[in-house]
Parts: sequence; C-alpha cells; structure tokens
Amino acid sequence: MGLALALSGAFLAWRHWPAPVPALPPAGHLPSATLVNDTAPLPAFALHHANGKLTNADLLGHWTLLSFGYTFCPDICPTTLATLNEVKAQLAARGTPVPQVMFVSVDPARDTPQRLAEYVRFFDPAFIGATGSDAELAGLVKHLGVHYQRHEGPDRQHYVVDHSAVVYLIDPQARLKAVFTWPHDPATMATDYAQLTSGRPASP
Repeated sequence: MGLALALSGAFLAWRHWPAPVPALPPAGHLPSATLVNDTAPLPAFALHHANGKLTNADLLGHWTLLSFGYTFCPDICPTTLATLNEVKAQLAARGTPVPQVMFVSVDPARDTPQRLAEYVRFFDPAFIGATGSDAELAGLVKHLGVHYQRHEGPDRQHYVVDHSAVVYLIDPQARLKAVFTWPHDPATMATDYAQLTSGRPASP
C-alpha cells in the first residue's frame, strides 16, 4: 500500500485514548503541557530505524519531541506529525533552537524501518522513525505510560491500533521533562516548548 493511501485512511477506522501522565507527581502546568521533571533517564532501549539502531544515546545532547503511533493510522498520527513540523517552523522563526522529532511505531509487523523512513520524510526529512518488537518497546512504553492495543482480524494487513495520543518532551540527558496532551495546537506548543527549554518555571 502506498504512502498516499495510508495517509488517506482507506480501509481503516481509528480510535485512541490519551495516556496518563507517568507515575510521577506533576511539577507544573502550561497551557498545552504538564511538567514532569523525571530525575531518572529513560530505561535502556534499542529500536530499529532505516540507518540502524536507535538507542538512548541518540537522545543525549538534544531536546526531543517523541510520539507513538503507526503509519496506517488514518488521522491522529499524520495530524500530530504535521503539527510537530509546524512547531519546528514556528520555533525557527522565533530564533529558538528546534528539537529533534522521533516517531516510534507500535505496529512493527507492517511498519518496517524503510516504510517508517518514507512516512516521516513526507512531513519533515529530519524526522526520525523507529520501531521494535513488543519486548523491545516494553521498558520505554512502561516508563512513559504509553498504551497501545492492536485489533487484528482475519486480514492481517488491515487492522487498527489503539494508541496514546500525547507527545513527550525528552531533555538532553534523556529524561522525561513534560507531556503535551491532545489536542495539539502548534502555536501553543511552540510557546510552551520555548519556556520549558529555557529553564523558566511553569505554574504549579
């Protein structure tokens, strides 16, 4: 199935639920984000992307916006990635350093690293797409509070995956800093991102 068909949402219905904030007390709030300030780095992980492995080391030294989904998602995933592209554009226009953006698929049976690379490139050539088996994803999704569930039927190519619809902000030490909950407004996210990465405190 080509990329255009995947983006059109043909053959698929879509459902999602928002993920709870991970099991840490909120450290503050902004219009689009809840500050978490996790003091522990994300657990070690090794996922797969078109150029090899994606690990915790790829988070170090960068601010990262991280989302989860799948390429056959007809609505929320393309909307989120388009929003993140716009967030980057607004930050660049303000002179704010832009984050790296990572999209992790929870549908490895259909989302090969090559397909993911093609998919995220449609939104921004700098976006990184990666995936892994349920076992490879387990530690990361548990730490972040990500939920997903596949609804597979007789046709193993056409099924839906329920998944969390939040965007996670990871700091340059690979720690969870904040979560952006759905719906995502690019201007509000860009403003909140700039504040969060500048060190200015959020409201309690």
